[in-house]
Amino acid sequence: MRTTRPSFLILSGSILFYILSFLFTLFIHVEFLTLSKALLFFIPLVSGVFAYTIFYFILKRFLQYRMSLIYRSIQSFEEPHSKQSIDELVARGEKEVKDWKQKRTQEIEKLKEQAAFRKEFLGNLAHELKTPVFSIQGYIDSLIDGGKNDPKILNTFLQRASKATDRMNLILNDLDQLTKLEIEQIPVEYRSFDFIELIEEAYDSMELIAKEKQFFLRTDFRDSPCYVNADRNKLYQVLINLISNSISYGKEGGELCISIVQIDNTYSIEFKDNGPGIEPHHLPRLFERFYRVEKSRNRNEGGTGLGLAIVKHIIESHGQQIQVTSSVGVGTTFTFSLEKHKSSGPVSSRGIPLK
Repeated sequence: MRTTRPSFLILSGSILFYILSFLFTLFIHVEFLTLSKALLFFIPLVSGVFAYTIFYFILKRFLQYRMSLIYRSIQSFEEPHSKQSIDELVARGEKEVKDWKQKRTQEIEKLKEQAAFRKEFLGNLAHELKTPVFSIQGYIDSLIDGGKNDPKILNTFLQRASKATDRMNLILNDLDQLTKLEIEQIPVEYRSFDFIELIEEAYDSMELIAKEKQFFLRTDFRDSPCYVNADRNKLYQVLINLISNSISYGKEGGELCISIVQIDNTYSIEFKDNGPGIEPHHLPRLFERFYRVEKSRNRNEGGTGLGLAIVKHIIESHGQQIQVTSSVGVGTTFTFSLEKHKSSGPVSSRGIPLK
């Protein structure tokens, strides 16, 4: 619905005032005092113009004063300028109040989402820590109740308690690292290195775990070597987390293939497995802290639940994005890009120039 302009309302009122003034002047002319034709029309006309001017400036001053009070209370808008017309004042006020309301609505929705996320995050964190804490408590209670008198039981329970403590420490260390990444306390140390060599190192470190599950790791590189400009240590952690994730949640006898394709001045890196896949409604939340696709999954399986969140922040700290696509029963693919280094060597795998 279109809003009538204030100046038009004032003009309409002034015309009405002019008509009433003309009728009153005509009444005076007929009943009491004979006026010339010029005065008969001039007096109502002056009254109408006077009424328009008075109403216009009084209403404008009123609107300026009231809007200044509103703007001062909101403290986010510039106060109205005296040179603006009354129509401009009202139009600006309507627009800015509408924009302000929309921003506040968006902020409220965002705060609600953050509150829900914080509530879920704290619940997940408590659940992650509850399992090792209860394990440690159970082993200690058993030892206190007499288990410590049996050397075999004592040694076994102490080793299990130590593993539970290690898991708690791993969760807290990952959480601490993720927090530092989010507030950018950990700087990115850019240097040139061969990314293929880094992949081979990561494969070597995960080889035994892969063999236990009869999981196969393979590569598909069209260019070798591939020198990138990035933080080697952080990207090693990205590789370990993604490979470990594929092995942990993949099927026995499954496969993960890492491929690299050069696109202009970047390398596109793809991690493709043939695991069980992920349903579409899980994908938008896959990189959240402690978010698990299978809520019933054993909490001791698949790491701390922070791996993909750490991967996302490391990739974003390099100015890139990571994407995930998946088909249930077919597999999951993670893709991200890295900047190609201007020089292709010779440099060592740790970025030290070779002479």
